[in-house]
Amino acid sequence: MMDLSTNSKDAINDLRAAAEQRAKAAREAAEEARLVLQLWDDFVRYLERDWPFHLLALVQKESHVLKKMRSENHAAIPALEEAHRVAKEKVDSSLRRYPSHLEEAFRHAHLPLDSDSRHPRYSVDNKFFQIEIDEQRKMARLSNHEGRLTDLPADIGAVLELVQREHKRVFDRPFDGKKFLKQLRAQYVAILKKDKQADGASVPIRQITRRLGKNLKGFRSDEFLVDLSRLVEGGPMEIDGCKLDLQQTKDTNQGMLLYGTAGRGYIGFVVFRKA
Repeated sequence: MMDLSTNSKDAINDLRAAAEQRAKAAREAAEEARLVLQLWDDFVRYLERDWPFHLLALVQKESHVLKKMRSENHAAIPALEEAHRVAKEKVDSSLRRYPSHLEEAFRHAHLPLDSDSRHPRYSVDNKFFQIEIDEQRKMARLSNHEGRLTDLPADIGAVLELVQREHKRVFDRPFDGKKFLKQLRAQYVAILKKDKQADGASVPIRQITRRLGKNLKGFRSDEFLVDLSRLVEGGPMEIDGCKLDLQQTKDTNQGMLLYGTAGRGYIGFVVFRKA
């Protein structure tokens, strides 16, 4: 180790500490600049896409930034206030015509709302997807058979895009019935072995989905639900000399409501019986 005087060591340490503080301040300034840039990117995007609900939500969320700009008499404040006023007027107008405009948008996208949809609750694909509009909060909530997916500002275009994206994720996937049945059987056998039960015992379906959630990367229970529905409707139902049997339950919290013609009740248990 180099032999320096105490004063020299202290001076060098002070230089390092000062440099560290400057680097920290620079990182914080860069992060703040990134967040401000994201704010204005979002602002411009919502203006261009004509999403006034999103714009109002953004103004509310970032009110501290706008408050600071007002205190500094920023030149952009009149333009921002005009955008806010116009967005508010558009939101009020949209809410008055929301049901008819939502129905039209979904019909043009070839994703029609279910015929029994009524404002503020709508559904798609035989109630697989549910849309609920909260006029007071100016938000939309999208859910499906497996629970809430997300909340978002209630711009019809944004709601439609979200439903289309989720619809594609859930339904536009290849399905291999033999592979899915093999996976289901493997989970069933593993649970029986862990619980020291004999083959043929009933296994709660939520125990299977929890195990898949822990062991299968990217597992989504709503995709599992749709694949199980496809299996019930199109087979196969037999593997290794055993036949799949799905038992119903009255417990809607622990059960799983299948999709389409398979959805005649809540499935609570999985059994493989000797064929």
